[in-house]
Amino acid sequence: MLTNLRHKMVIMITYLSHWDWILYKSRKDLIKHIKSEKINAMCPDGKFTEELKNTYENVYSWNINREKILDIQAVLNLRAQLKDAETKFHCFTLKTGIIFSIASIFLKNRSKAVLSITGLGFLFSNNRRAKLLKILIKPLIRQLFSNSFKVIIFQNHTDKEIFLSYSKFSNKVEIIPSSGIEIGNFKKRKENMNHQEKRKIILVSRLLYDKGILDYLNLVNRLKNENYEFYLAGERDEGNPQNINDEDMQRILLTENLNYLGEIEVERELSNFDISIIMSSHEGFSRILLESLYVGLYCLAYKIQGTEVMEDFTNLELIKLNQIDQFAELIKNFNGVADNSKNTELIEQLYSSKEVALRFEKIYQELDVLD
Repeated sequence: MLTNLRHKMVIMITYLSHWDWILYKSRKDLIKHIKSEKINAMCPDGKFTEELKNTYENVYSWNINREKILDIQAVLNLRAQLKDAETKFHCFTLKTGIIFSIASIFLKNRSKAVLSITGLGFLFSNNRRAKLLKILIKPLIRQLFSNSFKVIIFQNHTDKEIFLSYSKFSNKVEIIPSSGIEIGNFKKRKENMNHQEKRKIILVSRLLYDKGILDYLNLVNRLKNENYEFYLAGERDEGNPQNINDEDMQRILLTENLNYLGEIEVERELSNFDISIIMSSHEGFSRILLESLYVGLYCLAYKIQGTEVMEDFTNLELIKLNQIDQFAELIKNFNGVADNSKNTELIEQLYSSKEVALRFEKIYQELDVLD
């Protein structure tokens, strides 16, 4: 439980998320560069709990059932912990922001808070349940968000415009593309492939329907008689409404010429491949695409709000949604040569963990004057 916060966390920021993965995988390198604040983590216990303890100042458990679209008990659990919290909060994901805003209702010591919307996610998808929920909670979000958050951070302008129209949020808005990558951790791919070997093609993603897993299976089947090796890396996400079912998981395992790797260490293993495929239908800012471009892979991605922001990079082709034939054609035409010097320079200047951390620090320092 989060207790005795009055003395322990007066000058701290607490990172809050409904999933421990978000505070570890996407934030662990970022917070190393934030020098002006001590940072705690609050999230459910999970696979990365021990790693979080080695990364954050303090780690506090928040009981929440990720498989529920809106866990009322989780709201009450969070509210109980917020009562004693004298800390700034940085919430990650729209779902976490909704729960935080509800839990904060009528609190006398309303915390200064920032929300990072890393993608509009399930609520703004084409799922029928999501469309209904979006209508039902619209008045709640319009009523609560401007009172709950001093700043909302988006990763692209399209998400910003869609959400501001929906929520009528009236406070400060920032655009910070990406969550940053720790460039020193990545092993680079050799510039030129060996033309005598099979091209190695990979899609790295959680195994969710909206990440384009079934489109990728379609692509693999179309090119199964060609001289390519296809790989899929990532795990199922049981707490996500878009998680693939058992039947489709079996299809993955039985698909000819598709090697399922499970979760991989992207920083060290991505360089073993030649082409990176991104078939997600919506992203705030595609982290795996940024990582693939930095490593030096040839990248093919659907053109969506979270990928078109990178259209100035080399070695990247953006393709209209559902144009699977175009993926196949571009794979066949790829000659194996990839000059990555421009990408390296752009990423180091704009998208490194250090650069994103500097922008976060500025926002944290401004919180006290945003009343």
